[in-house]
Amino acid sequence: MEPPPTSEKARTLRFKPSGYEVEIPGSVVARAKQNGSGMMDDGELRCLAGVVLAFPWRPEAIVVEIGSYAGTTAAFVAETLAEAGHDNPVLSIDPFERVSGSRLNPQGRYRRYLKTMRSRGLQDRCHALVGYSHDVAAVVADRVGVLIIDGNHELESVARDLALYAPKVLPGGFILLDDH
Repeated sequence: MEPPPTSEKARTLRFKPSGYEVEIPGSVVARAKQNGSGMMDDGELRCLAGVVLAFPWRPEAIVVEIGSYAGTTAAFVAETLAEAGHDNPVLSIDPFERVSGSRLNPQGRYRRYLKTMRSRGLQDRCHALVGYSHDVAAVVADRVGVLIIDGNHELESVARDLALYAPKVLPGGFILLDDH
């Protein structure tokens, strides 16, 4: 994969109602444009980059992504962290081929996830936990800096993921919900 162009202008993301602001570098804006898709568009990726850059990362903190599909979002997060000087791991939770896809919930592909990580040199930073989020919650550490809930988009599943994983988010951490 080619590196994104760096000619994009930096953008400021403002959180409401707190008024907190974070600057998103032009290189991250360009990477968001390059990685945007029907799964998560470039505007959503810029918001995700904003929360990733806003969290005060400590070495023990992790990113947890529920619902990975092909790993593009996890790779984007890991690259954004690396550019900011952080090497925190990204844990992607997805049942991949264990579940049939639907219009609201496309089926992830484990081999595509692995290929994405290898092609971007992220196989040591991004890790897949193959299973349903509710089945594997007990093994996920209580040190989540950013939680991305983008798995099963049905209300009951999103509510269950929030109930199981929100208590694992560190103080000052962020929860991003996509397509709920």
